[in-house]
Amino acid sequence: MGGRVALEIFRLANERVLGMALLNSGVHPLRAGEIESRGRLVKLAQERGMSAVAADWLPPMMGASPARVAQVMPRLRAMVERQTVESFAAQTKALIERPDAVRILPAIKVPTLLASGTADTWSPLTQHEEIRRQVSEATLVAIEDAGHMAPAEQPHAVAAAMRAWMEQV
Repeated sequence: MGGRVALEIFRLANERVLGMALLNSGVHPLRAGEIESRGRLVKLAQERGMSAVAADWLPPMMGASPARVAQVMPRLRAMVERQTVESFAAQTKALIERPDAVRILPAIKVPTLLASGTADTWSPLTQHEEIRRQVSEATLVAIEDAGHMAPAEQPHAVAAAMRAWMEQV
């Protein structure tokens, strides 16, 4: 949800934002079936706990090689398992009630890094290309061999993209 938080900060106080990085981010409003899909995960958390959520939710987000996924999955699973069912439900509620961020994109006039894993099916590269067309100072970087968890899947590539972008701004 970091990208959504950054966009909301921009919407509320754009004069304070000097630059922005949106990694594996979405801007779209709710999609058909999203309430049900997210509600299913909350129900899973309530009935079977956060370990069951991690086992169901994380694998489809991954896009790295099986060996890399095996490396990072324990850390990601532990991150999910540290959350409470209540915090997960609250995060889900916030995502369901999120504002439509598409409308503010043309107003973003600060350097903006867009990065997406090439195998991200949740916030795909094509979605980031649409954002780039609407944000005048956006730079788009494709992170190879990564899905929705690109910072965990390919941390060196993400860090390199961020360093290169910061050197330009």
